[in-house]
Amino acid sequence: MDVLTLVITGLSIPLLVCTIFGNFLVGVVVNRNKKWQNVNTCLISHLAWSDFGFGIVTFIEILSVSENVEIHMSSFQFVINGLASVYFLAALAVERYFAILKPFVHMKRARKSLMWKVLVVIWIAVGVLGTAGIILEGEALQSASRENARTNVTSLSLLANKTEGSPTLIETLGTAYISVLLAFGFVLPSAVMIFCYSRVIYHVWFNTEDNRETNHAIFKSRRKLTKLFIILTITFLFTWTPTFGRPIVTRYGNGENVTKYQLFSMLLALLGSAANPVIYSFRCPRFRQEVIKLLTCCCCKRKRQVNRNRIFAAGSFSLKETNKTRVIAEPASISFRAA
Repeated sequence: MDVLTLVITGLSIPLLVCTIFGNFLVGVVVNRNKKWQNVNTCLISHLAWSDFGFGIVTFIEILSVSENVEIHMSSFQFVINGLASVYFLAALAVERYFAILKPFVHMKRARKSLMWKVLVVIWIAVGVLGTAGIILEGEALQSASRENARTNVTSLSLLANKTEGSPTLIETLGTAYISVLLAFGFVLPSAVMIFCYSRVIYHVWFNTEDNRETNHAIFKSRRKLTKLFIILTITFLFTWTPTFGRPIVTRYGNGENVTKYQLFSMLLALLGSAANPVIYSFRCPRFRQEVIKLLTCCCCKRKRQVNRNRIFAAGSFSLKETNKTRVIAEPASISFRAA
């Protein structure tokens, strides 16, 4: 294991802890507070659980790549979990666009029924692209094994000519799949996020009337909103661009550079999964209060349980002692009466 691989593996451990702990807290807090469950918080909750699974599988793959262990889970990890997180981020951008620019339309149509329709569409798209990737990967592995067997075993030239077209077809389908995945998995969600957030920033700065009494407050809120949306867009592009470039590098690259690129792209994707709870949830003071309340309740329950166990143990001990004293005292009283 070289120095770069060791550094990436070491950095992935605290990122995994932050990803699991942060996304788990987001999911639990949103599910516990029924008053918070609207379209925005439900999308954030689904994003948190998607990042939770994505972080675990990505860390396992980092270990497998760094230790040169062949674990064929790239299709599942990349397509199923990765695309789900990307689509939830794009859906959150669209939701914020309508909430700020078209609030009346958002209040009228942003219902749980529409949210469930969006979730069904997202998971259907993820399932279709994921199933296609798994099938093509399986066919590519079988084709490679057949090709190795054919090169190792002497065969007739006619047989070689007959089997020559199968790997070419699979390679063509693989290239087409990578193009479709890049277009619908990264380019389209990136365009949606950039469009929605840029329109919101433009609307906030240029299409609102200033009030002299609240000019400073409006400027402060505009600056915070602009900073937030710029951070969201840059984080998405910075952490997901290497991940979607990974199939191209893996397909056309060779040697040790491919392994280094895979580790680097997975580390950035893990960084994005760890940053999402901070950007979308922990920046909110009300959410931080709920997290503190949740952790405090858990600690209080543990202390109460420990105290109950101690009281129960003490009570059972005193009960045994009382029974013993009764057993010893009763014959003495009887003999005293008999006398």
